[in-house]
Amino acid sequence: MPTEARPVLNPVLSLKRDPRRVSVTGRSANEKQVDVSRLAIQRHKLSEQILSFEEQTARYHAGKLLVAVKMYDDSLAPSYEPESIFRETLGSELIAPINGGYLAQLDHRALKNISKIVRESATTDVRVTVSRIESISIPTEVDVLRGRTVQSLWDHAIQDDRGRVFTLWLAPYSENMARSEVAAQIGEFAGAQDIYSLADLVAITREQGSDADQLQVQNSQASASIIRAIREYRQNPFTRMQFVARNPTALIRLVNSGAVFRIEPVRALKAADIPSAPDPDRPVPDEQWQPIVGVVDGGLFAQTYAPMVAWRAPSLVSDIAANRKHGNRVGSLVVHGSAWNTHLTLPSLVCRIGVAQAIAKDDAGSATRTAFRSYLHSVIARHHGDTKVWNFSFNEPVDGADHLEMSELGHEIHKIAREFDILPVISIGNVDQHNNRRLNPPADCEAALTVGGRIQEDSLPGAACVSCLPGPGPEGLMKPEVSWFSTLRGLGGNLETGSSYATGIVSAVAAHTFHQLRSPTPDLVKALLINTADGNVHDNRLGWGSPCLKSPTPWECPEGSVTLIWTSNLRAGLWHYWEDIPIPPEFITENKLKGSVALTAILRPKVSELGSANYFSTRLQVALQYTKPNGKMGNLAGSMKESTDREAQARAEHAKWNPIRHHATNIPGGKVFSGRTLRVCARVFGRDLYQFGIRSNAEIEESSVAFALTLSAPPGKTSSSIYNSVAASLGNYVESALNDIEVNVPNS
Repeated sequence: MPTEARPVLNPVLSLKRDPRRVSVTGRSANEKQVDVSRLAIQRHKLSEQILSFEEQTARYHAGKLLVAVKMYDDSLAPSYEPESIFRETLGSELIAPINGGYLAQLDHRALKNISKIVRESATTDVRVTVSRIESISIPTEVDVLRGRTVQSLWDHAIQDDRGRVFTLWLAPYSENMARSEVAAQIGEFAGAQDIYSLADLVAITREQGSDADQLQVQNSQASASIIRAIREYRQNPFTRMQFVARNPTALIRLVNSGAVFRIEPVRALKAADIPSAPDPDRPVPDEQWQPIVGVVDGGLFAQTYAPMVAWRAPSLVSDIAANRKHGNRVGSLVVHGSAWNTHLTLPSLVCRIGVAQAIAKDDAGSATRTAFRSYLHSVIARHHGDTKVWNFSFNEPVDGADHLEMSELGHEIHKIAREFDILPVISIGNVDQHNNRRLNPPADCEAALTVGGRIQEDSLPGAACVSCLPGPGPEGLMKPEVSWFSTLRGLGGNLETGSSYATGIVSAVAAHTFHQLRSPTPDLVKALLINTADGNVHDNRLGWGSPCLKSPTPWECPEGSVTLIWTSNLRAGLWHYWEDIPIPPEFITENKLKGSVALTAILRPKVSELGSANYFSTRLQVALQYTKPNGKMGNLAGSMKESTDREAQARAEHAKWNPIRHHATNIPGGKVFSGRTLRVCARVFGRDLYQFGIRSNAEIEESSVAFALTLSAPPGKTSSSIYNSVAASLGNYVESALNDIEVNVPNS
């Protein structure tokens, strides 16, 4: 509790006001959307392409065929979704988004009719669609391999006694009979011993009468990876399967079979190598109120830290195989990184830790990805009640030249985090001989707080650390979100550099923020850390900067500022307005709004299970607005151009589909205004809803959004009364966001 450390004078405030909801009228296809210059050419081209599919009998499954529908670059917006010719009543349907367009399923019996509609239909919606589609083709082996060679995939996969380990995505037919044929093909490959199952499911159990957890590997035939995947695939078209391929030739036959949508090598999870050094004798006080961080790493073997271990899960990797030095070092930084680094400006925070020993020091001792996932799910299921922040200072190395696509590991951690409402804090990864240009998985996890590195300048964080990888993530995902010192002392006493170590100290701050807030959520904690970071604009190496620079901790307001936080459930297709946010006198100079504002909003997004293109199926648009002298609304933070700029431009310049919206700006010249209040407006948009069996925004379940809003008086204002002004004006609509802290506003 705040009283157990030091008093918090100006805690962040929780806004208790509900939004006003305003409906929006939907728009249908209109003549202006038809690109007349290419309509005639595309009518002929697309109708011929569709007719040519009649001859591709080897690619059909139960009379169904998967095709790639590529859109022109100016036609990627959801408003051009080609549902007029890809719908179930025509014997065609959209399955999932892919890079540059859509994956669709065609019925062989419907090809002539669809070709005729494309060539002759005069309806506006068909004419719009035809003029916006560039091509329709059958995916090839090049698409399955994402432009790589089979040998390249083979060389990067971890070894098994029987071959090498891979993950594939089965062809996502919506038709049950088609999936049955694909499943039979996979069974034939297994029967011929071209591929083998893995015993890759683990669970944490506890025998009756015992007080210790045990790790149990499930070895039954029903739990084998191929049988398990085929069973799931009969119900779910978006199914992945982990398996062992006997040799590259077997892999080539599998890729050429038409049963596979995507295939990836399974790589070992790695953490940085640490040189040996003597352990210091440093006792640490164990106080039961200190928050717990779950540390998934190479274990913790230093006995001096035993009092700070809140729980210890059964180990996934053996003590001999575990990356002990890395686990020890990261654990010591999570417990009390500031004590190890008194030469740096860091908050003096102490955490307890939970130990999950899951990272090996080399490939030979590593667990498979599925085993790791099932282990992680079991450990978090057991401990998520008292452990809300989880430190993942490990990565899956990739080739920097590989196509940037959502990783399987990042997606799986997203699902676990959302299921148990925990916040993963993940290192972005370190530069190596194969990659200096992109993040390593699972740093692309949407639900995580991803951490980059900064070098030291005096005692403060400075420029980006060149040893740490940059973002962004796939699909415009703005990674990392934050960064901090990446060269730190830890257990062993020596200075070492890596994003793993910056992640450890960020995890401690996140855990204490969770502990301090009265009604925390993972996204609210993340929003608060981003909103109080020292950068206004996202940088691919620094993120939005480092926490604890503008204020000693994220949960208190520095002098001259006030922060409001809240969460709300938003319905897609409606505008939501939080009105009557008072303009404090301290924010007004010479009858103009002057100072700085920061608004962070984080959407819990709906995502594509296929994990290919268009990973995010919902997005958020948000702005802080004021009233102009003419009575119209202006934007103080947030341009609202996501909806008006062309889709490609909005994705590139505004990260349109990134679930985090962070708008920060200084207003040195001031803005002329009228009225006495500001408002926050927000709206959720959807796309590619067909893959969830949804037809319109109205059918999307309400989306959770976390908000953090900071108003700061301009430099030169001597008093901190902006905090009191806002708190007093909001009255009963605001309260302290912290545990056991009351807001007392002095009488004016």
